Amino acid sequence: MIKQGYSLTVNRRPLNTAFMSKIITYSFCEPFIDNLIYYIEGEFVKKGKDLSRVAVVFGGQRPALFIKRELARRMKKSFYPPRFFAINDFMAHIVRKTEAFGGVQDMDSSYLLYQLAKAKAPHILGGRASFSQFLPWTYEILKFIDQMDLENVENDRLKNIQSAAQIGYEVPESINKLLQSIVQLRGLYHERLLKDKNYSRGLQYLRAAQLVKDTAFEEFDQVLFCNFFYFNRCEETVVKELYARDLATLIFQGDQRKWPVLERLAKKFDCAIQEGMEPQPPPFKLQLHQGFDAHSQMGLVREILKGVKNPEQAVVVLPNPDHIIPLLSEITNIVQEFNISMGYPLKRSSLYSLFEFVFKAQVSKKGGTYYTRDYLKVLRHPFVKNLSLGDTPPSPAITRTLIHKIEEVLSGKEKTDESGKLFIDLKDIESLDDLYKLTLDALRRLNIEAGRAELEEILAVIHASLFASWDGVDNFAGFAEVMEKTLDLLVHKGFLKNYPLNINIANRMYDINDEFRSAGFRKERFDAEDVFRIFDSKISREIVAFQGSPLKGLQILGSLETRSLNFETVIVADVNEGTLPTLSVYEPLIPREVMVSLGIDRLELEEEIQRYQFMRLISSAKNVHLVYQASRDKERSRFIEELIWEAEKKEGRSGVVPVRQGGFQLKVAAHVREVRKTPAMIEFLRNHCYSASSVNTYLRNPLEFYYTYVVGVKEQDDLLDEPDARHVGTFVHKLLEQSFTPFLNKKPEINAAFRKRFENLFERLFEDTIGKSLHSDAFLLKTVMMERMSRFLKNEEEDESRQVEKILYLEREFEDEVELSSGRFRFKYIVDRVDQLKDGTVMIIDYKTGSRDQMPNAVEKIAAMPLSREAVRDQVVSFQVPLYFHYLNKQFKDRPINAALYNLRTTKLRAFLGEKAPGREAINAAFLRALDFVMGEILDPDVPFVEDLTAEY
Repeated sequence: MIKQGYSLTVNRRPLNTAFMSKIITYSFCEPFIDNLIYYIEGEFVKKGKDLSRVAVVFGGQRPALFIKRELARRMKKSFYPPRFFAINDFMAHIVRKTEAFGGVQDMDSSYLLYQLAKAKAPHILGGRASFSQFLPWTYEILKFIDQMDLENVENDRLKNIQSAAQIGYEVPESINKLLQSIVQLRGLYHERLLKDKNYSRGLQYLRAAQLVKDTAFEEFDQVLFCNFFYFNRCEETVVKELYARDLATLIFQGDQRKWPVLERLAKKFDCAIQEGMEPQPPPFKLQLHQGFDAHSQMGLVREILKGVKNPEQAVVVLPNPDHIIPLLSEITNIVQEFNISMGYPLKRSSLYSLFEFVFKAQVSKKGGTYYTRDYLKVLRHPFVKNLSLGDTPPSPAITRTLIHKIEEVLSGKEKTDESGKLFIDLKDIESLDDLYKLTLDALRRLNIEAGRAELEEILAVIHASLFASWDGVDNFAGFAEVMEKTLDLLVHKGFLKNYPLNINIANRMYDINDEFRSAGFRKERFDAEDVFRIFDSKISREIVAFQGSPLKGLQILGSLETRSLNFETVIVADVNEGTLPTLSVYEPLIPREVMVSLGIDRLELEEEIQRYQFMRLISSAKNVHLVYQASRDKERSRFIEELIWEAEKKEGRSGVVPVRQGGFQLKVAAHVREVRKTPAMIEFLRNHCYSASSVNTYLRNPLEFYYTYVVGVKEQDDLLDEPDARHVGTFVHKLLEQSFTPFLNKKPEINAAFRKRFENLFERLFEDTIGKSLHSDAFLLKTVMMERMSRFLKNEEEDESRQVEKILYLEREFEDEVELSSGRFRFKYIVDRVDQLKDGTVMIIDYKTGSRDQMPNAVEKIAAMPLSREAVRDQVVSFQVPLYFHYLNKQFKDRPINAALYNLRTTKLRAFLGEKAPGREAINAAFLRALDFVMGEILDPDVPFVEDLTAEY
């Protein structure tokens, strides 16, 4: 039977005459901590009571810091403070008065549940026979068992669920099977935890509720339960017991007339939780700020902080921890001191990304060789390439230079025997003479002294630590040993230790590694891929705490860290649906109908808890800034909509809450890069040997022509890149040249023998070229290309327009001089193929593997067009076919000539001249007129090389 208590409503400071009340309510509009300190001061300090015999229990630990500071300031002497507990610690304290126990590691509990399920309920494993496959389910099952423990759900109620599951909920069969086994699994799990004296959080709560009735609390005169909004059933059992003994005082904030959860608590404790005659309306000034993405939100926060006069009385709340780094990048130059008390996802750290690369390199390994791209990802990581290794003296510059040269060698920028290999052997890299020579040459240019032996030692250490030592790891004892050595190398030999956040991340990694080292399953054998998957699963649930001073500077907190705290200025970012509140609409494992049948509606409860914490924080503030993102997939939170609705009801009109919209002022100067021509350039260009490609490049973008043909800067090919159209075209040209070479000056015969030789040549060339740069999906490209080549051969054999009498040239280079009014210019042509057709026509063939049409427009249009670079570019399109035609016209004056583009994708041959084409002289005149203009502009000193921003590539 609950003892009737007095209910005290406090609208300002608590009055001393009411200190005997066991139920106290503070207004939302007043600082909870300040009122609580007045209560402690009046009830205990002024009455000379021993503060150390008072327990103060909050939901978290942060309020204790503020209370201790304020008590010290008021008492101005040494004293023993009250004993502060977070509720988790208080429940554990109760159990430890009777039973000795330790906490269970989550990986151990997951593995224990897996073993129990495999032994006693194997049907729930489904297709997840291995631990790594079942691990996500263990998390959900353990979460469910923990919730049952926290809510003190007895097995009889679970048996009812079990019976209903046998009838069959409208859920997947696997869930029904799980529910049928839940009682057995829970009992076995508890039995094992109790035997090993390693209690889960849920079991600690359950045991506290079971033991509290027979537990003495001689160490405390009073226990203050402060600012709780919701008690789970285990907490409720404990609090009721202490309340019945006159040991507990419950101090609430809020009003049961506005909060259904408080109304339920009031009924349970047979009291009133009310602020006064009516709940006070909060007096804060509300300001809304709308951004369009995360970074614009953080920019708005920065602008708000510029106007905050007292940052120590301000808080920035980040419901989404991913936005810590963007926030810090915006505010560090305007805020001198700040404290971050929230977690940062470990999986977003650079250190995690390195281990992800290391594991991926092991998984993609083929035999004893490593996939080159994954190997380079490890080496390129900043923590690796900045290691200070070697001994003369150790310098990250030496490691960086060595790794850059490895990258250049493997990508083909520096040609060696290892260049372009898809898979590499570590020993082959370590014994590559060219690598050390190139590295030493580069170091000498940097005035860095080093020897080959030192470079060999550096590379050996990197290979051993990040590759070889991970090879063959098949249990977590071995994993922990290798992980520790790798972490030691990164911390002691790298720059990781120079940044506080990285040190925090490394420390957390060490802690996790220690968990694996001491795990009960550390010697169990797993496949290497399972080891990495289990590690990744563990990391994905971990956060890293920032270290700072909670009592100094601007406070940057997560939503939960604001409990019981109050500030003059409150800035909340990410006030969007899905972030605030954060709700799981769908239960990933246990259906919501099952949870509701057990009396647990987490969805409704979570929404009310988050709404309560939000309203409690802003209600006592003077200025409230809510920042949200507006986009197609983001809408502002229901909490904002509620505040706007209340404000509009009060004013009797809409639009009373203005919204400040964030944006960036972008001023783009229409700056076009250009290079003026010098006499030396013009002299060079007069003597340059041109090609159709070089003239086409000028038409497309004069500045690109300058860099490519005047300066000589050309993009390097990366042999490790996926082949693009250029590489495919090179392969096809080489294949066709070698295939048809036996038919030079002969009639080509496409027969079975030719096709067999063609296929063999295709296979060999493909493996030697494109195949080196492809993954396991190489067969797709290979199949497509082979199919197109087969259609090409069929067309050559059957098409009437391809009746070739003999092949005159293959991949032949010709040089010619073209006489123009602007001068005499040398041109060179590399012709794919020249055929003599059955009717005597000499035809130049240009193979095309791309889809872009490069055939010029009609001769009549070109002859009549106004001359400008843009007009020539758009009408002529490409000078390749016209220049071919011009060359043939001179070489074969008395024979019919033509040129054609042969599209190997479609096997369509598009001829330059049709049946109604004008005469040769008219054709040459039209195109030479255009070419003359272009060449004259190239040599004109008054026309700079200008960047064409409309150029298409």
